[in-house]
Formats: sequence, C-alpha cells, structure tokens
Amino acid sequence: MGENKDKKLFFLTIITVFMLLFSGCWDRTEVNDIGLITASAYDVAPDGGIQYSVQILVPSAGGQGGGQGGSGGQQKKNFIVETAIGMDPGDAENNIQKKFPRRLFRGHRRVIILGEELATQGLDKMLDSIGRDPQNRLRTSVVVAKGKKGIDLLQAEYPLERIPTEAMREMMIIGVGVNATIHDLLIAASSEGAQPIAVAIEKGEGEQSFKPTGIAAFKDLKLAGYLDSEDTEGYLWIKGKFKNGIIATTVPENEGVIRINVNNQSSKITPGMRGNKAYVNVLIKGDGSIYGNSTRLDLTVPENIELAQTAIKARIKKQVENTIKSAQKQVGADIFGFGSAFYQFRPSDWKKIKDKWPQTFPDLKVNVITEFKIKTSGMSGPPLYLKENEVKKK
Repeated sequence: MGENKDKKLFFLTIITVFMLLFSGCWDRTEVNDIGLITASAYDVAPDGGIQYSVQILVPSAGGQGGGQGGSGGQQKKNFIVETAIGMDPGDAENNIQKKFPRRLFRGHRRVIILGEELATQGLDKMLDSIGRDPQNRLRTSVVVAKGKKGIDLLQAEYPLERIPTEAMREMMIIGVGVNATIHDLLIAASSEGAQPIAVAIEKGEGEQSFKPTGIAAFKDLKLAGYLDSEDTEGYLWIKGKFKNGIIATTVPENEGVIRINVNNQSSKITPGMRGNKAYVNVLIKGDGSIYGNSTRLDLTVPENIELAQTAIKARIKKQVENTIKSAQKQVGADIFGFGSAFYQFRPSDWKKIKDKWPQTFPDLKVNVITEFKIKTSGMSGPPLYLKENEVKKK
C-alpha cells in the first residue's frame, strides 16, 4: 500500500510540473500585445495641462529593424511618436493608452525628456506621478530640452542608432559625463541642502540632430538655469566624478600644451563657521598620466614634472572656482550639496542657517584646494620631433 501511494504521489508531481511548464498564466500579457515605450516627453499643454508624448518601438518583419520596407526600398522608421493631453501626467498617460490597441509598457523606457517650459514651471506633479508608477525604472535618464519642447527631441532622428534616444543616453555618459536619473532627482529633491540637476540637450541641425550642452540646474524643483560644458566639467571635479577624462593645460613660460589622462579623482567637502558666517572647503585630489606633450619640456625630469603638476592644479582650481561662481550668481542653486554637508557634519549650525540658505549660498565663501600627481610613463619624454638641443631638461 505504501509503495502504491508513493507511486501515485510521484506521478501527481510529474503531472503538476508539466502543467506548470506547458500552460500559461491566465492573466499574463503576451509580448505581441505590448507596445514598448523607449522614451517619453512631458510638456505644458496649451490649456495649461500636461502634454505627454511617447516614442514607441516599431516591430519589423524578420526582426530587422530599420530595414528596407515597402515598394521601392523606402526606409522604414524604427519608431513612432504619439501624444495626448491630460489634466496631470497620469491622466495624459491614460489618454494616450486609448490611442493604441496594445498595452503600453514603460519598463524599458531609457530617457524622459522635459520641455523647457514645463521644467521652468516645476517638476513636482511629474515626479510624483513617475515615482508612484511601478512600471517606471528609477535608473531612467532625465534630460531637459533646452529652448524647446520635449516632443521636439522625441521626434528627432539620429543616423548612427536604431533608437535615437539611445544615442542621446550614450552621448550624455560619454560626452558630458553626467547621467541624471529619476532616482537622482528624487533623492536630491528630498534631501536637506541640495538641489537636483538634469542634462541639458539642444536640438541641432543636419545629421547630428541633438547634442548635450551641459547641466540644467533646478531650485525648488523649478528650472533655474544652465551651466555650459566647461562648468559641467567643474561640477564633476567637485562631485568626485571626473574619471577617465583628458584635460589640457599650458605651463607658464613654456610654449605648447600638456595633456593629462585622469585615472583617479576624489573630492571632499568640509563645511565650517567663522563666527556667524558659513564657509566651505573643497579638497580635490587626482592623479593621471601623460597623454600628450607639445611643450619642449622633458617630463622624465622631476623638476619639469613638478612644473606640470603645478600648472594642472592651477587649471583645475580655476575651473572649479568658475563653476561655483556660475552656480552662485547665474542660477543660484546649490547643486553641489554644500548645504547637505552642513546638515550631515554640522547639524547644529545647519539649524541656524537652514532658513537663510537660499540667501547665504550665492555669497558663500568657498575655498578650493587641489592636489594632483602626474605618474610618468613612456609618454613622459619630450616631443619626438624635437632635436636634442631643443629639449628643456631643467
């Protein structure tokens, strides 16, 4: 009896496993019933509501995206753009769904584009809607369409990528070095003494239909202004995120340029008080190797390396100081988190200055200290085209 019971249990187990493997879930959505959103844009609608636009991947026969389709070999687009208007982001999303026979899926969305007008009015409603949507990925990149509506960038094509907004995302990471995500915006918006940023994208002409131009800075979730690419580089130094980049500098009393490949970089923000006046020290450290040298200096000589290091440190210091000045005077937004440093390391002082921080930050005294070490390599010698008597050994 026990053996027969064991056999029955075994067969029931096998049947159950096969049923699970070969039967589908009753409530699942088939792949063919899904429309994949690759990017979306939020703009201000004419009536003051929200204009929500989506870029949707177009399935192609045989899986060959962007192939020749139709008679005469006409090029087929890999995406379509659709738009709808609603009272708020959620309402607009519902209205756009009504235009499609497939269930729209935001889980693969890589980029969210904010129109400049919407960004200026404020992101509170948009962030609240996105933050509550379980389909949204917190690692989705967020950009601002500088001087344009978000849909203008969403409709732009880019010849080197099957999905144009994928090129946009890669250009941010490689070209600007900044990739602000939904997660970053939510964290900065909810933190003490910090303001969020996004990457600023301009719509261009010709083949390169868009390009990143720097940072869009926010204050109280409203667009406060832009920092250009030079100031964006300074921002990366302050945040300890300038890595695997190349910088160039001249050396006083020497013609030509030295180029350095930055290998490692870090920063430390230290807040302090002198009486009732707040100040911040920013220590920036880094090291790198010689990438190019058009001066006459032989950089295998320690004295010449010291000259180059001094020039690099002065160059970084000046760039960082200019970035801080731009943030203080042009946009008035503490995108560096100086206020957060007070909140974390000097909480009693932060309580005293917190309410006045918007007025304090534009005139905050910031001391920038730079340390940089050049590591010699086979590239450290003088330019190969120089004669021996033209090389400066000391």
